[in-house]
Amino acid sequence: MTPHKPPIVLTTDFGLKDEYVGVLKGVILSIDADATIIDLTHLISPQNIREAARIIGRNYRFFPGHSIHLCIVDPGVGSRRRILAVNAANQYFIGPDNGVFTPIFTSGTCVAVYEVTNEHWFLDNISNTFHGRDIMAPTVAHLSLGEPIESAGPLVSISTCVAISNPQPNVSPEGLSGLIDFIDRFGNLVTNISAEALSACANQRQCDVVMGDRVMVLSRQSYADMADNTPTALMNSSGFIEICIKNGNAAQMLGAKVGDQVLIRT
Repeated sequence: MTPHKPPIVLTTDFGLKDEYVGVLKGVILSIDADATIIDLTHLISPQNIREAARIIGRNYRFFPGHSIHLCIVDPGVGSRRRILAVNAANQYFIGPDNGVFTPIFTSGTCVAVYEVTNEHWFLDNISNTFHGRDIMAPTVAHLSLGEPIESAGPLVSISTCVAISNPQPNVSPEGLSGLIDFIDRFGNLVTNISAEALSACANQRQCDVVMGDRVMVLSRQSYADMADNTPTALMNSSGFIEICIKNGNAAQMLGAKVGDQVLIRT
């Protein structure tokens, strides 16, 4: 039985209205007609590097070994910013050096980082506004063909790569203080408070989740077990506390926004 080729996984802020995603796939398949391409998401908020980093950092582990992740959220396209090829967690990551791979660099799994400079892999005419098409897509296609990542370009030090800071929960006399990190399309309020941070603080005790004047007991239920139209806090599938409303929109009902404070009171 022929083994399956590891997939190319696309994460961009291109959206679905324009031709950009289709062109990326066309370039990849023109070089490797047998490539397997998976769309993780193309609905990253425009130019939102932090959001892209979160999506990559929380989800890459669900893909097979040697998967090739192409992340294009690139407000600096056309500038002197580098394009990186990262070997980490038995997978490859290609994208701009703008902080999008911060979770990979801090994961303890990074083996090596290369600057993508191999012009033999690029398209013939490089635009100033679409390096995803002209440089990054051909690069992942050549990696998909089995060419070594070392051929992408020179080795660079991780310490020279751009990293972004992420707010971390803080322990205070009142409890564990965090914030709403993002709001998904269902209106669920996902915090930056992880199961690990909660365990270190609460030691498995019952917790109250406080947001503004709203106090909720941290539930161990699923969405199906929740009461309709009642704000509930639970641990989501990525291992972070979220505030949600079954058959409702927590962001709208609670008037919440990214950055609002959330307190875990034990």
